Amino acid sequence: MGKIKQLAGDRYQGPRAVAMLIGAMSLAGSSVVVGKMLVASVPVFLAAFGSLLVAFACMVPLMYGRLHEVRLLTRREWFYLFLQGLCGIVLFRVFTLYGLHSTGAMQAGIITGTTPAVLAVLSLLLLGERLSARAALGVTLAMGGCIVINIFAQGEGGEGIGNSPVGSLLIGAAVVCEALFTIFRKRIAQTVSATVNTAVLIFCSLLLLAIPAAWDVYHLTTGVSPAAILAIFYYGVFATVIAYLLWTAAVGRVNGATAGAATAAMPASSVVLAVLFLGERLHWPHLAGCLLIIAGIFITSGLTLKSA
Repeated sequence: MGKIKQLAGDRYQGPRAVAMLIGAMSLAGSSVVVGKMLVASVPVFLAAFGSLLVAFACMVPLMYGRLHEVRLLTRREWFYLFLQGLCGIVLFRVFTLYGLHSTGAMQAGIITGTTPAVLAVLSLLLLGERLSARAALGVTLAMGGCIVINIFAQGEGGEGIGNSPVGSLLIGAAVVCEALFTIFRKRIAQTVSATVNTAVLIFCSLLLLAIPAAWDVYHLTTGVSPAAILAIFYYGVFATVIAYLLWTAAVGRVNGATAGAATAAMPASSVVLAVLFLGERLHWPHLAGCLLIIAGIFITSGLTLKSA
């Protein structure tokens, strides 16, 4: 717990920052698999609110002695924290969970692999960060890995995937929201600690989801199973608290291209976990795609590692 708490004030550079980003995205990838399990028995808004409630309970002890930081937040910082909660948690989670109603976990994970390109473009447009040749190569490799897997899935007629255009579009919308979350975090990364950032954006997200979740509870016809409760706890602790602490602590220390490449760890994690826990089949193109993704991460982050 102590090491998690230190994420707030430490300045992470080089390999450590990249490792934290990869760890955060790997946990985010696991949320796709857990979400696929949840949507089978729990309404979307209730599942999202429940996981955030667990996450907020975990953040309470980590916020001990930090309330003064909340009181010192400026209007600008509150604005970007609200946008992070809206895009990075509420819309990302709702789009993902609704998309998983008609899209397999492996296919959804593959679609999230477009995040590097989306984040690179948004970093250029909104932050003015230009892509070097090396960074562009890394992002291209990461994207190429996702394309290899996606082409194979389509060639097999979507074996075991249950993909639909609507589901894919919803997952794509979630990708844009995830990229915007990173942009908004980078706007205040130097002035708002990771712990305060995570706690406040979770609180804002709870407020946004409270009424829709209450509506889901009102129309709930069956009880929530122990397996679903366990999934909600995992979603809240690992895929939310730990993942967001790791990401918010490290993303301000790297450029947009490196952060974008690290997000490619999400589809790789989703593919592996979908095979292990959902019984979806893994073939050699999946492995080839994952290797391309890993190569893209290391090539893109190499520029930052030298300059850190």
